[in-house]
Amino acid sequence: MAITITASKAGRLGGPAVEIAFDPGTPLDEILKAQKRVFADRVLARKIGFRFCDGCYSGLDLDIRQKYENIVQG
Repeated sequence: MAITITASKAGRLGGPAVEIAFDPGTPLDEILKAQKRVFADRVLARKIGFRFCDGCYSGLDLDIRQKYENIVQG
């Protein structure tokens, strides 16, 4: 079971964004560990232009979703 973390300077809402995508069947504790890694990664925060202090993550667009085997695009 794999978890993919992608980051962008400009997400859907215009600010920095991080997406955590997980395979079906991934245990919740693994997903939560990935989320904690995102919040603890100061290098990632600087690269996407996000500035925060400990305990404050307002302004970060965080999407957690399940990966799909077949993506339909229209």
